[in-house]
Amino acid sequence: MKFVKKFVILILVISFSINFAQQQAPTQQRRVSMSEEIQYLIRLLRDISQLDKDKKTAITKAQAQKLIPILQELGKVNLLPKKDAEKFIQRIEGVLTNDQITFLDKLEIERQKRLQEMRERSQRTQQAQQPLQQPQWRRQQDPNISEKEREQFQKFMEAWSKGQPLNPFYHLDMHKRMLNDLITSLKKK
Repeated sequence: MKFVKKFVILILVISFSINFAQQQAPTQQRRVSMSEEIQYLIRLLRDISQLDKDKKTAITKAQAQKLIPILQELGKVNLLPKKDAEKFIQRIEGVLTNDQITFLDKLEIERQKRLQEMRERSQRTQQAQQPLQQPQWRRQQDPNISEKEREQFQKFMEAWSKGQPLNPFYHLDMHKRMLNDLITSLKKK
């Protein structure tokens, strides 16, 4: 059951990614990005905190005790190839109930819908621009991200482009903070 849900989400993510990449190909060089597994792992850990918003899906003390060592181990790994990321995903999801997995899947589907809507709005805006104007592909910079974090991320992505599967939870302060915040909240259970 979990595999089917993950497979459906993976297909959605891949189809959106391929569609977006095909639309951007003529005007933009291919951007290097983290593997789908790493991106999914980041979203999974970010979304786990959302489980506590509903009593039916809240993380129990027993689950927290199982998750903490997995997350601590994740934070100590320097390299995180796709296969290792997938193992961490399986271990984390193995602790969660079907209701919790379903809730997380719904969050992912909603996120993909919002991304698609943003892409469509962006395309309509670009089409309405004058033909001589160059499209603006830069994302708006997040004011919550420091210059140091931007530089870290740039170096991190350069390493990824050279085939080094660095672990964002080990190398990037913003992801270390997210992981540590999650561990701290789980310890309070």
